[in-house]
Amino acid sequence: MNEKEEPMNMNVTPPVEPVTEFEVPLPPDRKRPKWLVPLIAGGTAVVVLAAVGTGGYLYWNHNQLTAASEECATSYDKAVKAQKKLTEYLESDALKTAVTVKDSEVKDAKTVAVLTSTVKTAEKTKTTIPECPSGNLTDIKAMTKEIDGLATAYSRTVSEVKGKAEAVNGSKLDKIVADATKILNDSKGRVKDDKTRTVLENAIKTKDEKAISDAVKAVNDSIKAKSDADAKAKAEKAKQTAEDTAQTSGNDSGSAGDTGGGYTGYTGGGYTQSQGGGYTYTPQQSTGGSTGGGYTPTPQPQPQQPSQGGGNGGGSTGGGDGYENMCFAYPTDGSPAIQVPCS
Repeated sequence: MNEKEEPMNMNVTPPVEPVTEFEVPLPPDRKRPKWLVPLIAGGTAVVVLAAVGTGGYLYWNHNQLTAASEECATSYDKAVKAQKKLTEYLESDALKTAVTVKDSEVKDAKTVAVLTSTVKTAEKTKTTIPECPSGNLTDIKAMTKEIDGLATAYSRTVSEVKGKAEAVNGSKLDKIVADATKILNDSKGRVKDDKTRTVLENAIKTKDEKAISDAVKAVNDSIKAKSDADAKAKAEKAKQTAEDTAQTSGNDSGSAGDTGGGYTGYTGGGYTQSQGGGYTYTPQQSTGGSTGGGYTPTPQPQPQQPSQGGGNGGGSTGGGDGYENMCFAYPTDGSPAIQVPCS
């Protein structure tokens, strides 16, 4: 059975759509212009882009500041470490030892002067490292650059001082090697033990300062040992030669004494004629004693005494010339010989 359809109510008002802030209500009897639709859409896009742009910039700027701050902190730590290394080296025993080396101890004295000057300059290097700023990207980057410069300066200074110290030590070793080489050459044939020279030669090749020093001392000790031994041998030889000479001289003089009476060293003795016409005996004088253990006789004059009167040439036994023949008599007590008339 067909139901009867109710007629539609034509007086019902249709629902009103909500109006956005970008839409302008128009009279019901008018339509929107065609140009208004794109304008509304464009305005909406500008507002969205503006909001996105502002937020994006702030985010980018924040990241830039964070990255710059981290970079500055890294540079600061690097500078602190470089400064510490410089301070430690300036106070190290290695540098203090190099600084105390004298001009006379090196082959090139200029290295000593250069090291001294470099150390003085290094000690004046700026030691205060500035802190990293915050909040301003430009300031952070500027300070990072300054801190990096300090770190580089510290590292460069350490390298320079080390280089100058090594130059001094190298020049010192060069002189040690040169002096040791001279000792090696000059000691040839002058050492008691030649093995010491071999040890020194090997030490020079290795350029080991301690080994060279020990080897040089050993060579010098060996030179002294040989010198002392040579001096002792020479003295003993001279003593033996003197003893041999004395023994030979004693033997020779003893033989000569046997042939001439066994006496020597007496001169000026014998007889001299007196004013009364006779002769007076003068004892022989010693001239220093015996020599060489033997004796040789001194020739004695044999003057003739004049006759004391009369008859037949004055009592001479020899042929009428007025003089007696005189003879030598040798006493049994070992005293010098005397002249007596042969009768």
